[in-house]
Amino acid sequence: MTRILAVDDDSMMRNVIAKALEPLACEVHFASDGIYALDALRCNHDFDLLITDINMTILDGRQLIATIRRDKSLPDLPILITSGAVGISEISDLLELGATRFIPKPINMESFRDDVASCFSCDTVPTEN
Repeated sequence: MTRILAVDDDSMMRNVIAKALEPLACEVHFASDGIYALDALRCNHDFDLLITDINMTILDGRQLIATIRRDKSLPDLPILITSGAVGISEISDLLELGATRFIPKPINMESFRDDVASCFSCDTVPTEN
């Protein structure tokens, strides 16, 4: 089963991410800041994807990406960045730093799921119409 670590210091945003990922056949874990996320990644190398906010008070998304990309045990981990407060040049800088993809907030549930699923082979659970 695909394992995702989602990092955001806003509990409401963690709930939105959880709701968005419900239709995907994956296991989602959450961290409230970059320090907890880094600890989780270093203790458990079987995460398939990291989703992280940029603006967090403790080890922000930019610092988290830089640290992960320097860590030889985590070189290929796909990283999706979420933010509602960055410009085009900052998005470009984040992608150069090692982010895989940028997802703007507020999150569009359907396109968010598509972005997540495109990072790995992920089965979806049919949604009720």
